[in-house]
Order: sequence, then structure tokens, then C-alpha cells
Amino acid sequence: MKNNWTDHILDTCESTQNEAEKFPAFHYVLSFIQTNGRGRNRRMWHSLKGNLFVTYNLPLSEKAPLYSFLASLAVAQTLAFLSPRIKWPNDILVDGKKIAGILLEVKSDKVLVGLGVNIVDAPKKNMLYETTCLQDYHAGIAPQDLAKRILENLDYLYQILMKRGFRPILQAWLEYSVGLGQEITVNLPNEKICGIFHQLDESGALVLKTADGKIRTITAGDVFIGTKE
Repeated sequence: MKNNWTDHILDTCESTQNEAEKFPAFHYVLSFIQTNGRGRNRRMWHSLKGNLFVTYNLPLSEKAPLYSFLASLAVAQTLAFLSPRIKWPNDILVDGKKIAGILLEVKSDKVLVGLGVNIVDAPKKNMLYETTCLQDYHAGIAPQDLAKRILENLDYLYQILMKRGFRPILQAWLEYSVGLGQEITVNLPNEKICGIFHQLDESGALVLKTADGKIRTITAGDVFIGTKE
């Protein structure tokens, strides 16, 4: 059974993450403009008008660490006509360029699942990765319509996770993954590691096999395909 979601559509706000804190689970906040959007590791999220900025509130549970897989898979499924790939942990790529990003923040009784999708434009300066947007593929859509399509997939995947566990989510996620079995570079706060993207474990952590045969389990980091950024 679908959950009953309530939307909150704003013309402008500082951040949909901040606004979503005011509401309980199964509410979501969309803003057409963000004045101070943020991404992972407190990086600024370039909020270009016409793109999608939305935060979905999911209930806090023991499975909350897996919500990033739900969110990235929901976006990939929604954009399936563009043959997207997911780069661990949750960047969405089209033709190797980032088109969407995800930020999860845990609060006392909920998890804020923030999504940014480039629809009409993509930031180019001071970016970790090359970027693209839907308009580059003549696939423009209104932000509120895209948010609803993503929500349909997100809610369905949430129900699967609650009823059947992580394994079916992981199997579906891996169908979209990029870099599995390939050489990658992972940038951590204090080091850079190169190795083969061996697998994901049952918690969703990246398992890296280094050149000396050691196995490293990584729970967070910036991934680059190959041995260079």
C-alpha cells in the first residue's frame, strides 16, 4: 500500500533540507529556488533556477543507512530512458557526467533525503566531476512533475526495503552501478586509495581490493573511475 505523502511547494527558500526539518515523515519540500543549497560534506549545491531541489522525509529506522540506495535507485529508474548509471555512493551519471546528487541527513525522528537534479542547466565551475542536465538530451520537465515521478519510485522501493529487506534493492541497484570490477580511486578525508571495486557488502559499504591484495571496506568517500581524478 502506498504511503500518503504531503507536498510543500515553495517559490524560494534557503535550503529544502532546512525547510523539511519542520515536517514529519512522508512530507516533502520542493523549492524552485534555493539561496544556500548544500551537498555532501557541506559543499555548496549550485541551485540554478529550473532545476529540481527537493527533500523527502522518510521515517528514522534501523534501515535508514540504506536510504541512499533507495534514493539513487529511484532517480535512476525515473531517468531510465537516458541509460543512467549510479556511482557509489549515490551520484547519478549520464554519459559519465553527473546529472543528480543526493544528501541524507538524520534527525531525531526522520531522515531528510535531499535530491538535486540538473534539468535545464548544469554547473561547470569548481566541480569535482563533469556535469550534464536533462535539457542537453532534449528531455526537459517541470521540477514538480519530476519530483512526483521520483517519489512514486522512492515510495515503492521504501516498501520493498521494509517488507523484504535490502537484498532486492541491492540487486536492482547493481544493475545501474558503474565501476564494479574496475579500477577506481577513492578520495577519503586523509588519504587517496586506488584499487578494484570488488563488491558492495550487505550494509552497502564499498569493498575495495588494493594492488597488494588487501581488502578495504569504505563507508564514505568520493569515487573516481580509474586511477586519476
